[in-house]
Amino acid sequence: MTVAERFLAAVIDRSGDRAPTLELICQVCCDLLPITVASVVLMGTEGVEGITGASDPLAAAIQNEEFTLGEGPATEVRRQRGPVLVSDLGDALSDWPQFVPAVARLGVGAIYAIPLRIGAVDLGVLVLGGARPRALAGQELADSFLIGDLVSRLVLDLQAGVTSESLAWALDATDSRTVVHQATGMIAAQLNVGVAEALVALRANAFATDRPIDQVATEVVAGRRRFEEL
Repeated sequence: MTVAERFLAAVIDRSGDRAPTLELICQVCCDLLPITVASVVLMGTEGVEGITGASDPLAAAIQNEEFTLGEGPATEVRRQRGPVLVSDLGDALSDWPQFVPAVARLGVGAIYAIPLRIGAVDLGVLVLGGARPRALAGQELADSFLIGDLVSRLVLDLQAGVTSESLAWALDATDSRTVVHQATGMIAAQLNVGVAEALVALRANAFATDRPIDQVATEVVAGRRRFEEL
C-alpha cells in the first residue's frame, strides 16, 4: 500500500462509522511520518486563530505558544504562502526569538509546517514536530506533502459534515494530480517560494521540455530532478 492508502485506511478504520476527528487525523500523521507530534491550525484573515486538532497535549502546547506569542511556523506559512521546514529549531531563533526558546523547553528540535490548501482556498496549516533536529529525507518529505494534501481534503469534508463512510475518494491514490501536488510542495521547499509559484515553475518546465506535467512531477518526487539545480 502507498502512504496515501495507509493513511486513509487508518483514518477510516479508527473512525468507524463516525466522522474522523482532527485529533485522530493528527495521530495517524504521527504513526506514518518520522515525527512525534502533529497539529492542525485554523488560519483566519488575521492570521493564526487557534488550534483545532492535536495529536497529544505536547502538540497542543506548541501551538498554544504560537497563538500566545504571535510568531512561529503556522504564522510563517501564512506570510510566505508556502511550507516552512526547520530541521534544527535553533536555526530559527532570529526569526522566532520568543517561540523557539519556549518550544525548545517542551522538547522539540524540528518543525515542519505544511499549508492546507484546496485550490486558492487556504484552510490552515499542518504542523509536524520532531524531538531531535532532523531534516526530512526525499521520500519522507514527499510523503509529508502528500499527507498534507489528504488532510486538506479531510478538513474540507469535515467542514461539510461528511462522514468517514463517504470518503470514497480515499483509495484513489493513483490520480496523476496527487504526484503533481507532491512535486509542487517539494519545489516550493527547494526554491523557497510559495506553492502557486512552484506550480508555475513545474508547468513551465513541463512546457519547455515538451513533456506531460505528471511525468516531470514524478521525477521531482523520486529525487531525480531538483529545481534549485535548474
